Amino acid sequence: MNVPFLALVLVVQLPLMLALPILVGWWIRRHFGVAWRIYLAGGATFVASQVVHLPLNYALGLLTGAWGVGLWPLPLMALAAGLSAGVCEQTARWLVLRFALRRTRGWKEALQFGAGHGGTEAVILGLLAVATVVSMLVVQTAGTQALGLEGEAATQAEQSLHLFWSAPWYTPLLAGLERVFAILLHICMAVLVMHAITHSRFTYFLIAVAAHTIFDAWAVWGSRTLDLPLTELGLAIAAAVSGWVIVRLRDEKQD
Repeated sequence: MNVPFLALVLVVQLPLMLALPILVGWWIRRHFGVAWRIYLAGGATFVASQVVHLPLNYALGLLTGAWGVGLWPLPLMALAAGLSAGVCEQTARWLVLRFALRRTRGWKEALQFGAGHGGTEAVILGLLAVATVVSMLVVQTAGTQALGLEGEAATQAEQSLHLFWSAPWYTPLLAGLERVFAILLHICMAVLVMHAITHSRFTYFLIAVAAHTIFDAWAVWGSRTLDLPLTELGLAIAAAVSGWVIVRLRDEKQD
């Protein structure tokens, strides 16, 4: 068992994925007075976007890699995966803000909406991480035979166990930070889409789609070609740019 790895999972990764998203919403509520319902609406928007996004990725072959776009050269496949996410999530965001939340307008509201969107994604992935850690600990402790696994199933479980515990000790730290970067990106995208609606400038919506596409494409491409720290460095730079855009687009007249 990789003890430093497990310690970082428990002390850093899971708190960043499960607790930080709620704290961000709380901070926005406390400092800007934006209701929790806007946060929850952002979270519901993420879930709704996946109703289209996941089947689309399956149809394109992105989930299995056995046909279609999944067989394209890696750079093109990564861009297609990023574009799929960008179009589905930003369109869902635009539709909800434009029609379902007609009275929700302004920079502060966009912060809370984006925090809910990105925060819900982080919590869902965090819960999946919890399930993975628990299952790996169970297999590690009980063994495949005690779990009734035999043959190919037992071999696959042993391979998964080895891959999980042989990961670099810092992997949980970077995984948690990636969710921080993603939440900042989602807040930026919400600000861009809100700006597109309140200023009737569709270009900002297209910028949001393009930025999301590049962020996700880099994550997909980097995870297969670069060391994890280099991949996360690229995402950290994107998050820093997102923070700059958030501040730059603050509209004092609408706050």
